[in-house]
Amino acid sequence: MKKFSVTSLAMIIFVGVFGFPNIANNFKAVGTSASLMLMVGAIIFFLPLCLIMAEFGAYAKDRAAGIYAWIEIGLGKKIAYIAIWSYFVANIFYLPTLATRIPTYLSFVFFGDAEVTNTQTALLGTVALIFALIIGLKYEKQFHKVSTFVGYLSLFVAGIFLVAGIYVYATGQSSTAITATTFAINLHDKPSIAMILSTFAWIIFAFGGAEICGVYVDKLDEPEKNFPKAIFIASATIGILYVLGILAIATFGTADEFSQVSLVNAVISGYQFMGQKLGLGPWFIRMIAVSYTLITTVSLVLWSVALAKSVFSEVPEGTFPEWLTRKTETGVLKNSLIFQTILALLFIFLTTFGGDKAGELYYKIYDMSTMSFIVPYFFLALSYIIFKKKNHISPFQAVKNPIAGMILGSLLLILCLVSLIFSGYDISKSFADQMGTIELYYGGLLFFLLIGVVIKFFSGKKR
Repeated sequence: MKKFSVTSLAMIIFVGVFGFPNIANNFKAVGTSASLMLMVGAIIFFLPLCLIMAEFGAYAKDRAAGIYAWIEIGLGKKIAYIAIWSYFVANIFYLPTLATRIPTYLSFVFFGDAEVTNTQTALLGTVALIFALIIGLKYEKQFHKVSTFVGYLSLFVAGIFLVAGIYVYATGQSSTAITATTFAINLHDKPSIAMILSTFAWIIFAFGGAEICGVYVDKLDEPEKNFPKAIFIASATIGILYVLGILAIATFGTADEFSQVSLVNAVISGYQFMGQKLGLGPWFIRMIAVSYTLITTVSLVLWSVALAKSVFSEVPEGTFPEWLTRKTETGVLKNSLIFQTILALLFIFLTTFGGDKAGELYYKIYDMSTMSFIVPYFFLALSYIIFKKKNHISPFQAVKNPIAGMILGSLLLILCLVSLIFSGYDISKSFADQMGTIELYYGGLLFFLLIGVVIKFFSGKKR
């Protein structure tokens, strides 16, 4: 098989991580100060995370399980299982989310607005999931060519937004006043501090996803050199676009105006505000909608394949039911890809055709899975600390001094703890007043971890 290029892998990371809704929603929450917060998040969280992944990827260059392999190196198979099970729980709900965004974008393509019913969303989302499954089963080895093209497309579309924002600001048409004081973070009272802590915790979520590159490290030529290059190119691009994206979006509309926009429509709405500022016709929104239809479809394929490889490709026998980890002659995890697709389809049909009670149940379970997203990063940081303590030598070293490496890992570990705590706990409210939220988030995490333990127990017992 032809090897991946550095650019191909960088574009895979970019498509997997960069999300315009993260810009819109953080701007809605705290205004232009989100730009400074994203900058801080990129420097103290995303950069250390990428450095650690680059070092692990170069060290385990022949392994295709990504984050599972990296955690196993430092902490062993049992902890790696807990981490990867949490990773599966967090991301299996992301697949139907991606799939059901595609019908909304298609509606903008054909009708110029989000005129799509729940039934149409479910049916078109089903088509998207089945399409992603077919690509994953038949054409995954050639798909990096499409990913590279769509990565450039995503960069181009984001670039249009940034350039237009600069033009609007330079011509004095900005909807939001952008001065040095607008970047200030309000820490004057307890509620504002709570808002900042909560927002910063969720900003960490915006940088999640770069680990999908780990399942492609063995497909790179000279991975010990090119894998870190790809990560650095992608991480720098993502960090810069997130920071500048907040400034651009502020020129097209105020935080209050964007607060009226739903999460699903946040992507297109940003460009609608831009089109109104510049007097662009309906063709512009249709063009953007076509672009995001392609971007989201490719992202769905990448996440589906990466999730299966990370979770099921290298776990020991008896960890999961044997049929889930079985590979075809060409190394494709056929059964796990089908299993993931079926689960995603069940989630879509449950929320669409199951009635109000079924929908409420699904979204409650979805919220319960939220904290699972942080667990793999927490254990990755801990694994890196052990890795450096044992003085393992990687072809690429983020830092050569073991003590400095342990400090780097500790920084990531502390930030993961901060995110875990303050994404579900508000310091401005009493413990009793938010007991329901605490039970939902942290009780949900314990609930899913318990399910993982039960699955491993019965899988091992059957073996």
